[in-house]
Amino acid sequence: MHLTLLTLEEFRTYQQLALELPPEGLRIAGRNASGKTSLLEAIVLLATTRSPRTSTERDTVRWESGEEYGVNPYARLGAVVVARDRRHHLEISLELPEGTARIARKRFRVDGRSVRAHDMVGVLRTVLFSPEDVQLVTGAPAERRRQMDILISQIDRSYMRALSRYGKVLSQRNGLLRTFSRDRVDPGSRAAVAQLSFWDEELVSSGSEIVAGRVVALADLTDLVAERSQFLISDHEIGMNYHPRLDLPLWSRNEHGSPGKLQQRVQATFLSQLEQVRSEEFRRGTTVIGPHRDDFLMTLDGRPLDAFGSRGQQRLGVVALKLSESDMITNRTGERPMVLLDDVLSELDEVHRGLLLDALSAENCQVLVTSADRSPLEHPALDHLPMVQLSDGKLIGNQTPA
Repeated sequence: MHLTLLTLEEFRTYQQLALELPPEGLRIAGRNASGKTSLLEAIVLLATTRSPRTSTERDTVRWESGEEYGVNPYARLGAVVVARDRRHHLEISLELPEGTARIARKRFRVDGRSVRAHDMVGVLRTVLFSPEDVQLVTGAPAERRRQMDILISQIDRSYMRALSRYGKVLSQRNGLLRTFSRDRVDPGSRAAVAQLSFWDEELVSSGSEIVAGRVVALADLTDLVAERSQFLISDHEIGMNYHPRLDLPLWSRNEHGSPGKLQQRVQATFLSQLEQVRSEEFRRGTTVIGPHRDDFLMTLDGRPLDAFGSRGQQRLGVVALKLSESDMITNRTGERPMVLLDDVLSELDEVHRGLLLDALSAENCQVLVTSADRSPLEHPALDHLPMVQLSDGKLIGNQTPA
């Protein structure tokens, strides 16, 4: 799987860009604020339909867009993707109503046809490394959940649909619980419980699919991370622990091969525990258990990596995780994803920088690597990649490999 062409119009700092990409990838040099990160952001947006940098999509639309033609601010992104020897055309358009900070319309097209977001996800698959990824070790659970959801959604579209359903049901259920809390409704009220039961069933139906998907994914990812960490940190082992906000029963790895059976067990547990916390939910006015409160923690030799690992070990833990994400996508789909390295080489010492690049060289995947300083891009493992220079959202020169 690889990109052959990326086109941007009025996206971030880019007024117009048409970038051809060779199958092996590119080295991209440029000073800070030159557009390197925005370029990788656009690729991830085309792959997942969401920005990895912001939840406020107004920020992705170039502020001056539309003025020349007297139209509302807009942005367009396009890509030509080769996957399984087939060529696909991806397009995303963003259009803003005048004078607001809200995205009014976001449209998706695959091979010229209008599609829904979940039909675009998975046509292009990516794994992104960025300096901020250390927050996957030290930051809040929400970011870890988001990253895990992106990974699984690129492999399993039904998982992404379950996430969408769960989010809508959760919002409706929380609205009802807020009303109960405000009105001091008795948790034993049959009328209130009957009113809530519909949303309970919907929440459990989609939530159990999410939890079952995470159980299977984390089991696979844990093995892959342990294997990768042996290569990166020879005297330590990086691990992964899933901390669901449900008291799940134990099950064997053999049961993972039966998603339906696994999901049924989660459903029974979820529904039972919703009944147990009903008084608390009526009092607090919110849903207190479920996959929206899950967490995933990385470990160093069985202990929390955020508390017991050095800054360097935390970075290497993230490297092991990201390489394992690439492995998992490959194992599940049969194709290597694109790997995007956003100015992360300067974050690693020379030895571990070399280990990462050697590992990627052996993957036979398309790699885009950016740096504000050209010296990390001149590592021998990157010599086969053409180099381009960016400045203020424009290509100002290129250099082919020797």
